[in-house]
Amino acid sequence: MARLADKVRELRTREDLVAFLQMAAEDLAAHPEDWENDSLPAFLEAWAAWLNDCPGWFQNNGQEVPESPSWKFIGETVMAARVYE
Repeated sequence: MARLADKVRELRTREDLVAFLQMAAEDLAAHPEDWENDSLPAFLEAWAAWLNDCPGWFQNNGQEVPESPSWKFIGETVMAARVYE
């Protein structure tokens, strides 16, 4: 998981996001115990729920919700959906 967390901080381009998603798939296969949402339906449900609730996360962290999300933001949402309940 630390490797994924490090990689998400480096996301700048579409190619970076593709490499990150491939790494996330490998991480899930190797360490499913680190993923609260380890099936596609559970992951997609958590991803949608986090995106719906993210304005509160941003507000609690003194940040504004991005109007035009970056490649990094997309990666960060994947990281959140791994464990969001």
